[in-house]
Amino acid sequence: FKYRYAYSLHLFLVLLVSLFSIAFITSSSSKKEKGVRQVIVMNLANERDQVAEFLFEEIEYKMGRDSFLINNLSGMYYEDYELYNYIEATYFSGYFRNYELQVAPCGHDFDLWLEDVGELVDCYGFFYDMADKQGLPISRNSGFYFLDNLNGRISYLGMILFEFDDYPWEKTLFISLDSKLLSDQLGYPELLLEGKFSRPPSATQYSNAKYNKGQLITRTGTYSYPLRLHLDTESDYQMGFVREGGYEHLTYRVDDDNVIIVSKPLTTTIDLITSFSYSFAFFYLLYGLALLVCKYPPRLKKLRVNFKNKIKFSMIGVLLLSLIIIGAGTVYYNIMQFENKQFENITEKIQSVLIELEYRLGIERELSPDMRYYVTELLIQFSNVFYTDINLYDTEGDLYASSRPEVFDLGLTGEKMNPVAYSEMVINNNARFVHSESISNLSYLSAYVPFTNTNNEILAYLNLPYFTRHYILTKEIYTLVVAVANIYAVLILITILIAVIVSNTITKPLQLIQDKLRELSLGRKNEQIDYESDDEIGSLIREYNRMVEELENSAGILARSERESAWREMAKQIAHEIKNPLTPMKLSIQHLQRAWEDKTDNWEDILKKTTGNLVEQIDHLSSIATAFSHFAKLPGAVREPVNITDTIKNVSGLFSNSGNLNIDLRLNGNDDLHVISDRMQLNRILVNLLKNSTQAIPKDRSGEITIELKREEDMALVEITDNGEGIHPSIKDKMFTPYFTSKSGGTGLGLAIVKNIAEQYGGSVGFSSEYNKGSCFWFRLPLAGPKNMEAGSYDDESK
Repeated sequence: FKYRYAYSLHLFLVLLVSLFSIAFITSSSSKKEKGVRQVIVMNLANERDQVAEFLFEEIEYKMGRDSFLINNLSGMYYEDYELYNYIEATYFSGYFRNYELQVAPCGHDFDLWLEDVGELVDCYGFFYDMADKQGLPISRNSGFYFLDNLNGRISYLGMILFEFDDYPWEKTLFISLDSKLLSDQLGYPELLLEGKFSRPPSATQYSNAKYNKGQLITRTGTYSYPLRLHLDTESDYQMGFVREGGYEHLTYRVDDDNVIIVSKPLTTTIDLITSFSYSFAFFYLLYGLALLVCKYPPRLKKLRVNFKNKIKFSMIGVLLLSLIIIGAGTVYYNIMQFENKQFENITEKIQSVLIELEYRLGIERELSPDMRYYVTELLIQFSNVFYTDINLYDTEGDLYASSRPEVFDLGLTGEKMNPVAYSEMVINNNARFVHSESISNLSYLSAYVPFTNTNNEILAYLNLPYFTRHYILTKEIYTLVVAVANIYAVLILITILIAVIVSNTITKPLQLIQDKLRELSLGRKNEQIDYESDDEIGSLIREYNRMVEELENSAGILARSERESAWREMAKQIAHEIKNPLTPMKLSIQHLQRAWEDKTDNWEDILKKTTGNLVEQIDHLSSIATAFSHFAKLPGAVREPVNITDTIKNVSGLFSNSGNLNIDLRLNGNDDLHVISDRMQLNRILVNLLKNSTQAIPKDRSGEITIELKREEDMALVEITDNGEGIHPSIKDKMFTPYFTSKSGGTGLGLAIVKNIAEQYGGSVGFSSEYNKGSCFWFRLPLAGPKNMEAGSYDDESK
């Protein structure tokens, strides 16, 4: 019982610690996360496109030396549309398709027409004023500026200066870029960033949006933001947290027109249960290790596992192994499913792109260098439609066109076709080839198919690198593994609880049998076990119950045998006690007879002496016979009112003359109390109890005996307390057993006689004792009255 109680208490403490840990960690994490979100929203308020700024340096260098731009801008007249298309296709395609591009060449005395306000302004003055008031150079000596214009978008202004030998004034090409309404940039832009510019991993768990004048401008992440702002952002220039749609939104009003929102999914009940499962499993294992180390020190004890723990560990082990195998199989199966899904997706996409290319370019006999610009535009259009990157390699394996030229321009990958893919396409003549490639640390799937014209002639090899989508596979696999781990953590917790409950249920009858066997005793009644199930444990319990019955029968036989043996031993002792005086009596008579025959002179003296000895021995025999008769059969006892107060005074007076003994008599106002008894029997009770008390006091101790008389309803209670040696706990149960004595002399019948007399008159007797401090013997007798006198007088012969 103590073990079960301790284990239950420890398990409860583990639960409390787990709950407290989860509450503390959740609260701390929430505070920390909100702080991180506040940092993110402040960064978004001053957000700059690190990829674009990285590319501007290369663009500025190339544009300043571009012969097409120099030739067109050196003249007085040029086609704005042609210039715009060239700049967009050559420098601001690919990644910059996410920006709205405006181009404005300005020279001496050039004016600029502002359509939104319908006003003509000085071109130089307008752009230089914009750069001066809102612009922040992206680097030293750079012609590109980040515009902090608080329009909710990411805006840049570029100034490319052109000087001409045959033209009196220089010209400046002003380039304006404003971000469009977009979701996350995909895949490779992270490759363009140095480590210090890369997005922190924690930022990927958030969604965010920017609103300008209540209109959605940009958004990223999984949360579907409304086109018009309706969240509660009444506090100007303040941050606030709002819960809506299963998300917690941090809203930050930058100014009167601009609001930034960063959102994170709310912690669900399942998340808390999962966290609690991890915490409970951790602390339970910690508790188990601590218990193992403390209870079973290494090299000191051999580890012993009881039956309950064997069941528990077996169940937990089997279930855990099953869960692990099923979990591993589930994860593996889903990974294979994801990979097959990606393979099917890339196959479908490349086939769709191939159909579009064949429709647009199928009539061509070859892809000439003059068509490169047109094909690039087509690939960019298809990339926007199919949301994937597209490369086209010529029959020699050289890059012909790409929807993402930045990757090749910056040398992140070569302009040659992958040699394995080229071998499969050209040498092995495969119609389709998909394999894994990598750029830096980014691994991705890459698909290749031959692009043929209507005459079935191979014009090029179409490639979909698909690295813009590969991170989704990684995220989905990670999400799956986490989800499976969370579910299985809960299942493991349930498994442990079920194992504990089942093991306790199975072993409860065994524990009950163990407890009953521990309590099994010959000295008292043993209880049987009530168990209704007809199983192996039921058979064991039935055998136990049968053993209890047989034990009770055997105990009864043994008790009768012990009583008979006690009577035999008592008879032997009485016979021995009788024989002891008979021997000197016989010798005395023989001595007297010899003196008579010899006519001894002092015969009269011998006669007198012998007679005295005989009388003494006869008295001794009489006392032995009287003691035995008092125990076995009380003669001539009658029920009559007896003044117990006077009897106590008389008997206590006989013992008060003993030396070194003080008797304290406490009548409690009961000066004339009568009980139903026999005067001689009541006297015998008091004498025996007082005699025992005086004999229990050591000779070197001043004796203190207290006799107290109390009245309890219709009973009189007498308590006799002494300061003697007390009674040893091992013999307390035998004090009223006939023939048992703790003294070196005596018959052991005194207390048995007291008990017999008290019970004969409807009373009782008992005692309490503290070893080495003293004892208190008490007896109760019914008070005299009509009710207690109805039985009349009787003697032992009527019993």
